[in-house]
Amino acid sequence: MSAKLLVFVGSPRKGGNTDVLVDEAMDAFREAGGETEKIFLNSLNIKPCQGCFACMPGNGLDSVCIQRDDMTELYEKMFAADAIIWATPIYMWSPTAQMKLFLDRLFPLGDYQKTRWRCALDKKPVGIIIVYAEHDPLDSGVFQTRDILKVVAEASGGQVIFVIHSSVGEKGRTRENAELIQQVKKAATMLHERGS
Repeated sequence: MSAKLLVFVGSPRKGGNTDVLVDEAMDAFREAGGETEKIFLNSLNIKPCQGCFACMPGNGLDSVCIQRDDMTELYEKMFAADAIIWATPIYMWSPTAQMKLFLDRLFPLGDYQKTRWRCALDKKPVGIIIVYAEHDPLDSGVFQTRDILKVVAEASGGQVIFVIHSSVGEKGRTRENAELIQQVKKAATMLHERGS
């Protein structure tokens, strides 16, 4: 059975720079013999975490969270995947609101929790892709964005295999950056090896 890659895209712009890099990563993963699925978080109904702590005892819950929205299916997809990529542009010096909503709903997976889903990513390999418009990374928010994504992945039981970040400029300009595309392809191939 071939390895399955699940890619979460935090960008609201299909065909944008984040999406271009994700497609390149998925192509490389498939070329290595795997299967892929891309999920645009912007197109889903994901409610914010309510801080209700219903997930803590989990009494009567047949899913990770008491809320019934598109996250219910996403949890199952994540648990079934062999490898994961989280990809986001930087808006306001942090992951997009779409990505942040998703990350907040991983609260029950935290290694500090006492839920039955604690560390449920179970050492799955995770790749992180971040793009931004500024030329200077220090002006972009890339480091705090990386840290947010990395700590959530690791607290949820995942193992971060790579973090790729790059200044990409205008929409679609990523296609012109052959070096960046090669970097993404190589990382996705490595992700396949770790997920197989």
